[in-house]
Amino acid sequence: MKPELIANNPVADEVWDRLRNQLADSGKWRDEYAAPFAVLVDAIVGFLDVCEKLTHPDSLPLLTNPRKGTTYRNPLLDIKSGHINTINRYGAAFGLTPLAD
Repeated sequence: MKPELIANNPVADEVWDRLRNQLADSGKWRDEYAAPFAVLVDAIVGFLDVCEKLTHPDSLPLLTNPRKGTTYRNPLLDIKSGHINTINRYGAAFGLTPLAD
């Protein structure tokens, strides 16, 4: 059963269908995997969203605080890193890695 969070988001819905079909075709899908699979799909969608935001001209790796004049790392980079970690961890659990059979 596809969670509502996924079904209501067109990008997440497409990612879910594509990856779930890939797992089903390889015999690796069971319906009880829906909740952790939703975490994986949500991380993929979040990663894609952050990557899009980082392409904006104002989204530099280092930003400057206009009041203090100090520079700091763009927080979107940390969010992107968190999504990558989740994708790697859950993707590996589902056998969705470049080295998987």
